[in-house]
Amino acid sequence: MSVVSIDRRRCKKDGLCVRVCEKVFAQEAEGSVPIVAHEEHCNSCGHCVLICPAGAIIQKDCPPEKLHAVQNEILPSYESLREMIVSRRSIRNFQKRDIEKELIEKVIDGARFAPSAKNTQSTQFVVIQDRMLLRNIASATAEWLGKTAKRLKNPVLRKLYLLRGEKSADEVMKWISQFELIVERMRSGSDPILREAPVLVLFHAHQSVSFAEANANLAVQNAMLIATSLGLGTFYTGYVVAASGRDKTTRRLLGLPKNHRVYGGLAIGYPEITFSQWIERNPAVITWR
Repeated sequence: MSVVSIDRRRCKKDGLCVRVCEKVFAQEAEGSVPIVAHEEHCNSCGHCVLICPAGAIIQKDCPPEKLHAVQNEILPSYESLREMIVSRRSIRNFQKRDIEKELIEKVIDGARFAPSAKNTQSTQFVVIQDRMLLRNIASATAEWLGKTAKRLKNPVLRKLYLLRGEKSADEVMKWISQFELIVERMRSGSDPILREAPVLVLFHAHQSVSFAEANANLAVQNAMLIATSLGLGTFYTGYVVAASGRDKTTRRLLGLPKNHRVYGGLAIGYPEITFSQWIERNPAVITWR
């Protein structure tokens, strides 16, 4: 079966499919029936199916039962969407209550609709709710940060790191101090890594996928906004993401499929502390050309 084809009897010859996807479709002359010129370039995104008013495009991965009408009446206004964006804060204080499974599923449902390069939809999800496992992941991550601080204290290793030009000497020294403080707090019974969040969602993909990291973090942004709309708080678990790619203990605890990497992570919970104000940020630096 062809990936994509055109029903010539139904086609209105408007060329809309060509306009939304020139890499697959072509039209020899205005008013003629378009042709599928390069089927091998089709990413199964469904643009052509959605745009065709006659329903003349047949795409094997976009059957009619997958199509849904846009409900324009419930789309947020610019003002309401912007207010959500500017008022959203990273939440690190959570109520001691579990999150309903249905809400977690809604967060992931929003995440899966994020754009992805070539429509690979590469991002997969691990949801961790087991309290002991969460504690072990936080502990392993903290211990890895402690080992990193110890390595950076070595003048030779620190100089080699600085030669990469990514950070200044002052920034690295701040890292060392912060990592050591995290280890100290973790060992004293606190949780500076996950902040005792009841849910950790990891965004992972096969490491061979092009733009897997970008795909995952676009999904993270969707997830954060959906979580906010549901009254949940989130923060990005950067330390866990970093440790998952460099520390064997952390990676083993996460239980990822073979050859998969974590590209993003969110701690999620019901906020214990909420914010009724938002703060202005730096003006956008824009170059107009």
